[in-house]
Formats: sequence, C-alpha cells, structure tokens
Amino acid sequence: MLRRAKVRTLRRRLLIFISWPLLGLLAISMVADYQSALGIAGEAYDKALTSTAIALVTRLERDHDDKDIELDVPPAADAILRSDTEDKVQYVVFDENGRLIAGDAELLALPPPKEANRSELADARLGGLQVRTASFRYESATLTATVIVAETTHKRTHAAGRILLAIVWPNLVLIVAALLLVYFGVRFALLPLDILGDRMARRGPGDFSLLDESDVPGEAGPLVRAINRLMDHLGAAGRAQQAFLSNAAHQLRTPLAGLQTQLELAVDALPPEARPRIERLRDSTRRLTHFTHQMLALARSSSEGALINDHQAVDLSGLLEDAASDLIDTALAKSIDLGFETAPATVEGSRWMLRELVANLVENAITYTPDGGRVTARCGCDDAGRPFVEVEDDGPGIPEAERERIFERFYRVGANGGEGTGLGLAIVKEVARRHAADIVVEAGAGGVGTRFRVGFPRPVAIPG
Repeated sequence: MLRRAKVRTLRRRLLIFISWPLLGLLAISMVADYQSALGIAGEAYDKALTSTAIALVTRLERDHDDKDIELDVPPAADAILRSDTEDKVQYVVFDENGRLIAGDAELLALPPPKEANRSELADARLGGLQVRTASFRYESATLTATVIVAETTHKRTHAAGRILLAIVWPNLVLIVAALLLVYFGVRFALLPLDILGDRMARRGPGDFSLLDESDVPGEAGPLVRAINRLMDHLGAAGRAQQAFLSNAAHQLRTPLAGLQTQLELAVDALPPEARPRIERLRDSTRRLTHFTHQMLALARSSSEGALINDHQAVDLSGLLEDAASDLIDTALAKSIDLGFETAPATVEGSRWMLRELVANLVENAITYTPDGGRVTARCGCDDAGRPFVEVEDDGPGIPEAERERIFERFYRVGANGGEGTGLGLAIVKEVARRHAADIVVEAGAGGVGTRFRVGFPRPVAIPG
C-alpha cells in the first residue's frame, strides 16, 4: 500500500527552524544559571568552613612549660561547633609530628595541607560519606600545628536542589511563553498566505480572473504574479476553445440543416418506390444533427470549455417557455400534451447553459413518453426561497437502481427504447454542477412516470 507523503508546510518549517535553536539557547542558559548559582552557594559554605578552621588556629597556644601545644576551646564553643542539625561537623588538631592535640582522631587519615599559613579546600570521603574539608597549617616561631575541619555535604546538596527548582520553573515558563509567541507570531505572519489559499479554494473550475496583489506580502509577490500569468494563459485558452466550439456549432449546424431540407424535398419529389431509402437517410441526418448539437453543447457546458464570465440574472419562467416552445412540434407529432406551470423565479447563471438544461429535460421526457402521454414543465421557488425547475411525465418511469447511472454519457435505459443519444441528461448534470444546483429524480404523481427536479442555490440579496 502506498504511503501518503508528509506535507511540509512553510509554517512547520518556520516553527522548527525557530523553536529548536530557541530551546537550545534556553537550555544552555538554564545550565549556566544553575552552575553560577551553585558556585555562589558553595563559595558561601566554603567561607564559613574556612572561618571555622582559622578560628581554631587562633585558639592554639603553648602550655605553661612551653613544651606542648594546647587548643583553648571552651566546651560550650565545641558544642556550638558540632550543633549543626543537617551536617556532621568534625575537626582535628595535630602537631608537626602528627600527634593528636584535640578533636576527632579519624580525621588524621585526611591528607594535610601542602602550604603553610594558607587555607586549603578539598573534597574527600570519610567513613563512606562525602565531606568538604578546610585545612590550615599554622607555622610560627613558637609553634607549628595543623587544623582540619570536615563537614558533610547535606546542606550543599539540598541547596543545589532548591537552586535547581528556583531556576527550572522560571525557565520553563519562559520556554512556554517563547514557544507560544513563536507559534502565534508565525501564524499571524503567514495569515495572508492562508487568506490567499482560501480565495483560490473558493474559485470555480472556470474562474480565471487575476488575483489581487495589493494585500499580498512582498515575499509571495513572485508566486502570485506567476499564478496570474498562468490564469491569463488559461483564460485565453478557454476563450479560444469557446470561440472554436461556437464556430464549429454554427458551421456544422448550417450544412446539416441544409442537407436535411434537401432530403425532405427529395422525399416528395422521388417516386414512391425510391422514397424508403431517402426517408431512412433523412431520419439518420436528423439524428446526426441532433447528436452533433448535443455533443457541442456538452463540450461548451463542461468545466474544461466553459467560462463563468457570462453569468447574469436569468428569468426561469421566460426561459422555460422559450426553450420548451421549440419542442411543441415534437410533442404534437407524438400527440403528447405538453404543459407549463410557471411562477416567478430568477437564477444567477449562464442563460444559454440553463436553456440547454431545460431543453434537454423536456426533450428527454418527450422522447421516453409513449404517444398520447403528458409532459409538464414547472418552475418557481420552494418554501425556502430556492428557485427550481421541474419536468414531469407519465411515461414508463426509471427504475430506482438506474437513477444514478442515467446521468452518465451515452447511457440509456434499455427497457424504455426511444431514439435518444444518451447525452441529454449528461448535459443536464454538467450544467447543474456548473450552477451549484442539485438534481432529484423520483417517480411522478401517483407513482407513475418520472419527475426531474433541479434545485438552485437561494439568490444572495445585494444591498442597494
């Protein structure tokens, strides 16, 4: 099974090309903000840790014999130092020989500072926990000792989480707002192209009028001008085709009518034994004339050959009587009662096309109605104000299963006989389609015969 190609719209391309770089920039900004805020918070904690180490250094002194080094830290101060509720704080003080002076002996496993009289910060693991250390090796003329303060990193981890949360929400709001601005901005910027597409979609198949370039964006100007050139060429081709069909209809109708007239005269002038062949030739010529007329009418009314610039207000009642009156002789020849029931109704459309529609409906009814039957042509407006044309006969009718196929070209209901060409109802359907009309085929009054009803759109009131 063939897959449908994915439609790549200009709107989608713009959204992709704008959104992805924007999302990338926002993500980079978020990471940079997080690292910066995390660094500032870590620096504050490191300063506090370094201050503690220096404070302990200031409490170092020699004993009374100047032999040993002592740390003068009151028990209350020691309790305050270790009173942190989140992190475990430990310290150790040892001399130049590594002898413990005060504090926690387990911190002796940590590496000592490399430089004297300078604080050093480092990360380490102690007892399976991640710790941050501040160390200070004090050297003077009277004593040398090292202080190491270690603190677990729970506060730092919690601070990092709070910083991340504080950064994520504003950035997410910024991302959503930026994407919405991009989306609606692109939609607004491409709105003229959507309007142009709607105007093109509402056009009929024969509308080759030029597009208005006044309200088209400059970027779409070359496309619109190219479309206008194409419309101009198509319009010229359509007009040339119409001119050819009109000339062909005129040029063919005249010699065929002359040939039929001569054959009519020949029938009366020839002896009786020669008349049957000439009568068959006359009848064949009549059918050829009728067939040629319908072929040209079908070609002129089709969307490929018809233009819409000949539309005007058409009075259906006058058109009905005018078109049907040409068929009175045909109806009389079959003793068919051809009647008219007209009411005021106006349709916006092509007069000659609508005349072909009416003529073919009436002629089709006469052709398939037995001798002595009845054909009635009506027009008017229904309860909704929609104009309609209706032709009803009391002939054999059309089976419901064949009512859709009778509008196909050259299709004829075999059981009904007749001398039709199979093009009349195809012309009716084409003209109805060109005028946005719908056709209903149903049984006539009392379920006898056939009723064709063509309903046209309700006329649009134009303010005066």
